[in-house]
Amino acid sequence: MIREKFIPVQIDQDRCLHCERCYHACRNKAIYFEKSLRLVDYSKCKGCLTCVQVCPRNIIEVISVTPGEVVEMKIDRDKCSMCGMCTNPEKDFCPNNLFYIDKINKNGMEVEIVKFKRDQISKCQGCLKCELICPENAIKAVIYEG
Repeated sequence: MIREKFIPVQIDQDRCLHCERCYHACRNKAIYFEKSLRLVDYSKCKGCLTCVQVCPRNIIEVISVTPGEVVEMKIDRDKCSMCGMCTNPEKDFCPNNLFYIDKINKNGMEVEIVKFKRDQISKCQGCLKCELICPENAIKAVIYEG
């Protein structure tokens, strides 16, 4: 019988203060930083949720997963050229149109960025088309291995 597990999966990259409290609180060293992204190594994560408890902005979301499931899409903003392939429904990039353009305030200026509809992660079919087709290799699917 495959057991579900509760894990900290969604770290809102845009609201993160880079305080590293989650990083230092993780006893298993499952949280790490890769350029501007905060990532979770699910082979090390034990689901203790200490990172959730220490986050001053409450931006780490916990979900229930089973092995082999896509749990998040990471978009490397440093690589993304805003080509629009992932957000154009006519390009057949994502079968469920789970990517969209949003605006954020960055250094006092409003800039457009590509985001993934995190609240609709259950609609992701795990085809990984997005990861394979992205011309800048800016999209990385995170799959829970269990």
